[in-house]
Amino acid sequence: MFAFDVKGGKDGNPPDLATIFFETHKKDNKLVEPEAIGKHAQIEEIVQSDPSLPTIEIVEKCCGPQTRSHVFGFGGGVKAKDLKGGTSSKAELLSALRSTREENKSLNEENKSLHDRLSTLEDDMKEMRKIKEYFAAKQSHVSPSTSHVSTE
Repeated sequence: MFAFDVKGGKDGNPPDLATIFFETHKKDNKLVEPEAIGKHAQIEEIVQSDPSLPTIEIVEKCCGPQTRSHVFGFGGGVKAKDLKGGTSSKAELLSALRSTREENKSLNEENKSLHDRLSTLEDDMKEMRKIKEYFAAKQSHVSPSTSHVSTE
Protein backbone atom coordinates (compact mmCIF):
# COMPACT_ATOMS: atom_id res chain seq x y z
CA MET A 1 0.00 0.00 0.00
CA PHE A 2 1.14 3.54 -0.66
CA ALA A 3 2.84 5.31 2.24
CA PHE A 4 1.81 8.92 2.79
CA ASP A 5 5.27 10.42 2.89
CA VAL A 6 4.75 12.51 -0.24
CA LYS A 7 4.20 16.25 -0.12
CA GLY A 8 0.62 17.44 -0.17
CA GLY A 9 -0.87 16.22 3.06
CA LYS A 10 -2.02 18.90 5.51
CA ASP A 11 -2.16 18.80 9.30
CA GLY A 12 -1.06 15.18 9.43
CA ASN A 13 -3.80 14.12 7.01
CA PRO A 14 -3.01 12.12 3.87
CA PRO A 15 -2.70 14.03 0.59
CA ASP A 16 -5.66 14.23 -1.76
CA LEU A 17 -6.19 11.78 -4.62
CA ALA A 18 -4.79 14.16 -7.28
CA THR A 19 -1.52 14.47 -5.34
CA ILE A 20 -1.27 10.72 -4.83
CA PHE A 21 -1.97 10.12 -8.53
CA PHE A 22 0.65 12.68 -9.58
CA GLU A 23 3.30 11.34 -7.19
CA THR A 24 2.76 7.74 -8.31
CA HIS A 25 2.69 8.50 -12.06
CA LYS A 26 5.35 11.20 -12.48
CA LYS A 27 8.62 10.88 -14.35
CA ASP A 28 11.19 13.61 -13.78
CA ASN A 29 8.62 15.46 -11.65
CA LYS A 30 5.99 15.67 -14.43
CA LEU A 31 3.35 13.47 -15.99
CA VAL A 32 4.50 12.04 -19.32
CA GLU A 33 1.90 9.49 -20.38
CA PRO A 34 -1.11 11.06 -22.18
CA GLU A 35 -3.51 8.75 -20.31
CA ALA A 36 -2.00 9.79 -16.95
CA ILE A 37 -2.22 13.49 -17.90
CA GLY A 38 -5.90 13.06 -18.83
CA LYS A 39 -6.79 11.12 -15.67
CA HIS A 40 -4.97 13.66 -13.47
CA ALA A 41 -6.85 16.55 -15.12
CA GLN A 42 -10.13 14.67 -14.71
CA ILE A 43 -9.44 14.00 -11.02
CA GLU A 44 -8.60 17.67 -10.38
CA GLU A 45 -11.74 18.82 -12.23
CA ILE A 46 -14.01 16.50 -10.22
CA VAL A 47 -12.39 17.52 -6.92
CA GLN A 48 -12.80 21.23 -7.76
CA SER A 49 -16.44 20.80 -8.80
CA ASP A 50 -17.36 18.89 -5.62
CA PRO A 51 -14.65 18.87 -2.94
CA SER A 52 -16.87 16.95 -0.50
CA LEU A 53 -16.94 13.78 -2.63
CA PRO A 54 -15.35 10.76 -0.96
CA THR A 55 -12.19 9.48 -2.65
CA ILE A 56 -13.85 6.26 -3.81
CA GLU A 57 -16.55 8.20 -5.68
CA ILE A 58 -13.91 10.33 -7.41
CA VAL A 59 -12.08 7.14 -8.42
CA GLU A 60 -15.26 5.58 -9.79
CA LYS A 61 -16.12 8.72 -11.78
CA CYS A 62 -12.65 8.72 -13.37
CA CYS A 63 -11.90 5.02 -13.70
CA GLY A 64 -15.28 3.31 -13.56
CA PRO A 65 -16.52 0.77 -11.02
CA GLN A 66 -13.77 -0.95 -9.08
CA THR A 67 -13.19 -4.68 -9.02
CA ARG A 68 -14.05 -6.74 -5.98
CA SER A 69 -10.56 -7.01 -4.52
CA HIS A 70 -8.67 -4.08 -6.03
CA VAL A 71 -9.48 -0.39 -5.75
CA PHE A 72 -7.58 2.16 -7.82
CA GLY A 73 -5.12 4.04 -5.65
CA PHE A 74 -5.53 1.67 -2.72
CA GLY A 75 -4.17 -1.60 -4.10
CA GLY A 76 -5.30 -5.18 -3.62
CA GLY A 77 -7.18 -6.43 -0.62
CA VAL A 78 -9.25 -3.24 -0.35
CA LYS A 79 -12.87 -3.43 -1.43
CA ALA A 80 -14.90 -0.49 -2.68
CA LYS A 81 -17.56 -1.13 -0.01
CA ASP A 82 -14.86 -0.76 2.68
CA LEU A 83 -14.31 2.80 1.49
CA LYS A 84 -18.01 3.58 1.10
CA GLY A 85 -18.80 2.70 4.68
CA GLY A 86 -19.96 -0.84 4.05
CA THR A 87 -23.01 -2.35 5.67
CA SER A 88 -23.59 -3.43 9.22
CA SER A 89 -23.40 -7.08 10.16
CA LYS A 90 -26.59 -9.08 10.67
CA ALA A 91 -25.91 -9.31 14.42
CA GLU A 92 -25.54 -5.51 14.66
CA LEU A 93 -28.74 -4.98 12.69
CA LEU A 94 -30.67 -7.48 14.83
CA SER A 95 -29.36 -5.85 17.99
CA ALA A 96 -30.42 -2.41 16.73
CA LEU A 97 -33.83 -3.80 15.74
CA ARG A 98 -34.30 -5.39 19.19
CA SER A 99 -33.31 -2.15 20.88
CA THR A 100 -35.70 -0.15 18.70
CA ARG A 101 -38.54 -2.57 19.43
CA GLU A 102 -37.91 -2.32 23.18
CA GLU A 103 -37.89 1.47 22.94
CA ASN A 104 -41.13 1.41 20.92
CA LYS A 105 -42.75 -0.88 23.51
CA SER A 106 -41.69 1.44 26.32
CA LEU A 107 -42.96 4.50 24.45
CA ASN A 108 -46.27 2.78 23.66
CA GLU A 109 -46.73 1.92 27.35
CA GLU A 110 -45.95 5.51 28.33
CA ASN A 111 -48.37 6.76 25.66
CA LYS A 112 -51.13 4.47 26.99
CA SER A 113 -50.48 5.65 30.55
CA LEU A 114 -50.68 9.29 29.49
CA HIS A 115 -53.84 8.59 27.48
CA ASP A 116 -55.46 6.96 30.54
CA ARG A 117 -54.50 9.94 32.72
CA LEU A 118 -55.93 12.33 30.14
CA SER A 119 -59.21 10.37 30.03
CA THR A 120 -59.43 10.52 33.83
CA LEU A 121 -58.81 14.27 33.81
CA GLU A 122 -61.44 14.78 31.11
CA ASP A 123 -63.97 12.77 33.16
CA ASP A 124 -63.13 14.85 36.25
CA MET A 125 -63.62 18.06 34.25
CA LYS A 126 -67.05 16.88 33.06
CA GLU A 127 -68.01 16.12 36.66
CA MET A 128 -66.83 19.56 37.80
CA ARG A 129 -68.82 21.27 35.02
CA LYS A 130 -71.97 19.43 36.14
CA ILE A 131 -71.38 20.51 39.75
CA LYS A 132 -70.77 24.10 38.62
CA GLU A 133 -73.96 24.09 36.52
CA TYR A 134 -75.92 22.61 39.45
CA PHE A 135 -74.80 25.37 41.83
CA ALA A 136 -75.30 28.06 39.19
CA ALA A 137 -78.87 26.85 38.59
CA LYS A 138 -79.59 26.57 42.32
CA GLN A 139 -78.29 30.07 42.95
CA SER A 140 -80.45 31.59 40.20
CA HIS A 141 -83.64 30.13 41.79
CA VAL A 142 -82.91 31.67 45.16
CA SER A 143 -84.02 35.28 45.25
CA PRO A 144 -81.75 37.75 46.90
CA SER A 145 -82.75 38.30 50.50
CA THR A 146 -83.99 41.73 51.34
CA SER A 147 -84.27 42.88 54.86
CA HIS A 148 -87.23 45.03 55.81
CA VAL A 149 -86.22 47.31 58.53
CA SER A 150 -88.99 49.29 60.05
CA THR A 151 -88.38 52.93 60.56
CA GLU A 152 -91.12 53.36 63.18
